[in-house]
Amino acid sequence: MPNLVYDVLGLTLVVFFIIRQVTPRRPTRFRFYILPILGLYWTYRTLPHPVPTVQIWVTLMSVGVSIPFAILQGYFTRLYEKDGQWVLQGDWHYLVSWLVIFALQGVIAVVLHQTTIVTWEIALGIAIVWGVRSVVLHLRYPQLSRILARK
Repeated sequence: MPNLVYDVLGLTLVVFFIIRQVTPRRPTRFRFYILPILGLYWTYRTLPHPVPTVQIWVTLMSVGVSIPFAILQGYFTRLYEKDGQWVLQGDWHYLVSWLVIFALQGVIAVVLHQTTIVTWEIALGIAIVWGVRSVVLHLRYPQLSRILARK
């Protein structure tokens, strides 16, 4: 039962952070550095030992799907100055990319006959997407490192 509570709490936080991405918000080190680390920690905490072979294949395919969409998310997120503050804001492409990622992960699970949603796979995918998106944004906006250093 405690795993269900953690899963619901974790997925609620994910939805919250995804929705927040389409509203203007100040860039913070938490979003760029800590969230990917939390995703990796969530992965570690929910990782079964040993990992079933089908889960390994599902994860490898999901990661392969997630990386291009993370790059797109970084591309469709703008950094701009508003009222003297630097803000980030995704657009509708950002939301659609998350929906596509989740849908493709579902398709992969069905194709490989994985019958349950596996928390560690979702957490790893989220950590990778947030991490890759952060790297893309740092590459697109070199001033982002200075902005985050001031926080």
